[in-house]
Amino acid sequence: MSAHMTPVLSGAIPSFELFMTQWEKLGDEHLNLKAWTDIGLKWATKYYKRMDDTDTYVISMCEFLCHNRFHFFSESWTQSSTLV
Repeated sequence: MSAHMTPVLSGAIPSFELFMTQWEKLGDEHLNLKAWTDIGLKWATKYYKRMDDTDTYVISMCEFLCHNRFHFFSESWTQSSTLV
């Protein structure tokens, strides 16, 4: 399955973490929104902990890291640079 064509679970967790980080920053920068962002973050944290307690989380993070490494090397190394 290609992550470029079909969404995969390995992208969902980093996206969820990014969402949580951005909402924390939003609440810190705009105090008038903090009450609402805190409510959203409370729920997000609850579900994040549930993700963290599952085997799927570990598997998807492995897939995410492996895919990113492979993508980095395939983009960075050309065939001519790997030949001695």
